[in-house]
Amino acid sequence: MRKNLSLYYFIIIFFAFITFSFQVDKKALTDKAKQLLATLTQQVKNNQYAEATQTSVILAEIYEELGQASQAATYFKDAIGYAEKSKQKRLIALAYEKEGDFLLAHIDLTKKIKNYQTASKLYQESRDTVGIASTLKKLAKYHFEAKLYAKVPAYSQVLLENAEEYALNSFEELSHYKALIISYIRLGNIQEVKKYLTLWKNIKKEGLTSIAYNPDIDFDEEILAKEFDEALAKAKPQIQQLVYQEQEFINATSKTLKKSLVNNDIKKPLSELEQKEIESKWQKDIIAKQQEIVQLEEEKNQRLYFGIVASLLAVGIAVIALVSRQIANRKLAKKNKQIEEQKKVIEEEKKKAETLLLNILPKEVAEELKEKGYAAPRHYDMVTVLFTDFKGFSQIAERLSPHEIVDRLNFFFQNFDEIASKHNLEKIKTIGDAYMCAGGIPNENSTNPIDAVRAGLEIQEFMRQWNLERLLQGEPTFELRLGINTGPLVAGVIGKNKFAYDIWGDTVNLASRMESSGEIGKVNISQTTYEWVKHQFVCTYRGKVPAKHKGEINMYFVEGEITS
Repeated sequence: MRKNLSLYYFIIIFFAFITFSFQVDKKALTDKAKQLLATLTQQVKNNQYAEATQTSVILAEIYEELGQASQAATYFKDAIGYAEKSKQKRLIALAYEKEGDFLLAHIDLTKKIKNYQTASKLYQESRDTVGIASTLKKLAKYHFEAKLYAKVPAYSQVLLENAEEYALNSFEELSHYKALIISYIRLGNIQEVKKYLTLWKNIKKEGLTSIAYNPDIDFDEEILAKEFDEALAKAKPQIQQLVYQEQEFINATSKTLKKSLVNNDIKKPLSELEQKEIESKWQKDIIAKQQEIVQLEEEKNQRLYFGIVASLLAVGIAVIALVSRQIANRKLAKKNKQIEEQKKVIEEEKKKAETLLLNILPKEVAEELKEKGYAAPRHYDMVTVLFTDFKGFSQIAERLSPHEIVDRLNFFFQNFDEIASKHNLEKIKTIGDAYMCAGGIPNENSTNPIDAVRAGLEIQEFMRQWNLERLLQGEPTFELRLGINTGPLVAGVIGKNKFAYDIWGDTVNLASRMESSGEIGKVNISQTTYEWVKHQFVCTYRGKVPAKHKGEINMYFVEGEITS
């Protein structure tokens, strides 16, 4: 009676400890989920959908481990939504595959298979061989287990035909060949059965028992063996005769596959001598314990008995604590690894976003926009604005295809960009065949009039050289007008969508008039610009020239830089 009571107490304490260990592990996962939920909220707020996808997947897996299936299902679904917003095919595929892994085959097989098919197609479009292999294996496995034998070859055959590319090991090859043979036996196709029996025999089986078995993607040999026997029993006589001829090989292979499953978690097989030593030790330990128990029963030494029970309890608790801690550490390590991988992806996407932003906005404006969420327009006292435009562009465009027009303009503007950057000018925008840049923004300086004039002379020289080559080849030329004006203006980013850095003010309007009132091949500047550069460049006074909406204004042609 007392012995039974002691055992009862031991069982209560044992399960109480297991429950406590689970609660500790559950709390760690719950805390991690709260942290990730805060991260996800911020990512969605910042439209960081690629990062939000991965965070949602991790959250879903945590809730799946916690046994909260409805929460897990919600986050897997959210992950697909975020992935589609990111427009990254590989990420969308991953989200569909992860939800497919979560779905139970015996409850929602149709949706599970549909998810894997969608993921497989997206992996193929993004040329992700690892993803393609993973989804094809799962599609073959679940179609087979659902007895949809006509569908199995569509996936297993692709995997086997590309075994090297999809990194199939010998265990996987044997399993897929066996699944194909069973499927074709069920379908009554003797030619295919014969074909795959021959190919099956050629697979190398050395080292099979050291290959790790993955229950998510690998066939279960017990199911294969059962299906094989059932299929053969109902097969055509010709197929039965063909298979019976290879029965010895089939049985040997089946034993090898089963042994691989049994040894799945064993890193190094024990030698025969080591196995005998262990068995001998176990036998000795068992005999010793039996003798000890008999002695205890004979002597009825209750005190010693409780001592042994207490010792076993202490050892059991210590072992359970150690195992529970190792399991928790592995889970946390796995989650931390996923978070680190997510951080790397986030950093890469952040760099891409920053590079794109710097292609649209000046660095200083971009930094202000990231820091504050907006960039306030700013007044500048002295900025030099440069405009260019091609004379008779409409007539030239009529002789070229739209593709040729875009190619030419892209060629010109890329060279203008290089020249502007070389002379410390900020490109503002292009409008049709017009190009605008400015000096003295976003960082103020006193050299911008000289910088702009030098850039203007270099642009016209570039066009002169290019047109000379076209004339020698008998091809159409492009004649460029260029105007420059200096004065105050306002620069910045306005609006909510499609940010663009721009400039406003009468200085900009007058620079445009300088261009339209200029002559091809010349650098036409205003009176204000002339006053800033007259000691640096040789200029020719044009007199008062009529300008649209400006009346008559003084203009100058810049002939070149003064040489000492």
